[in-house]
Amino acid sequence: MKSPQLVVLEFDGWLAKQLRDLTVERKWLLREARQPGAAKGMLADGRPTVMCVLIDPHKTPPDGLKLLAEVHRLRPDVAVVAVSDAKLPEDDRAIWTATALDLGARYVLFPPLTRTVLEDLANGLLHATIQRTGAVVPDSDVIDLAEGAP
Repeated sequence: MKSPQLVVLEFDGWLAKQLRDLTVERKWLLREARQPGAAKGMLADGRPTVMCVLIDPHKTPPDGLKLLAEVHRLRPDVAVVAVSDAKLPEDDRAIWTATALDLGARYVLFPPLTRTVLEDLANGLLHATIQRTGAVVPDSDVIDLAEGAP
C-alpha cells in the first residue's frame, strides 16, 4: 500500500509550506522538486498523485509548460495544478489559463493565492484521484516500513 502524494515543483518552497499541514494531517507524502526531471521521477511508482507546478509566464520559455504536457501524456491519472505567482492583466490570465488547460492542467491559479484555497483544491483532487483509481490508502495508524524504499 502506497500513501498518496502531493508533488510540488517550485523554486522557493512557499507552495510546499502552504500544503505541509494538510499532508501531515492526512498522512500523505509531500515531495518537493526543484527540477522538472526530479518531479517526473517522483511519479514513477504509480501512487495516487496531485502535482502542483509553479509556472512563471515572464520566463522564455515558461518553466513548467513542457512538464505539464509530458505528465498529462504519460500519467493522465495525475491531476496537475498550474500555479503562477505573477501578477498579470486579466486578458493575459485568460490566455495563460487556456494554454495550461490545453496542455493538461486541471486547474490554473493566479494571485492572490491563499493557503485555504490551495489546501481545499489539493485535498479535493487527491481524494477524487484515490476514488477514481480505486487505490487502497494505508491506515493512518499503520507505519509502512517500505515507504522510503526504491
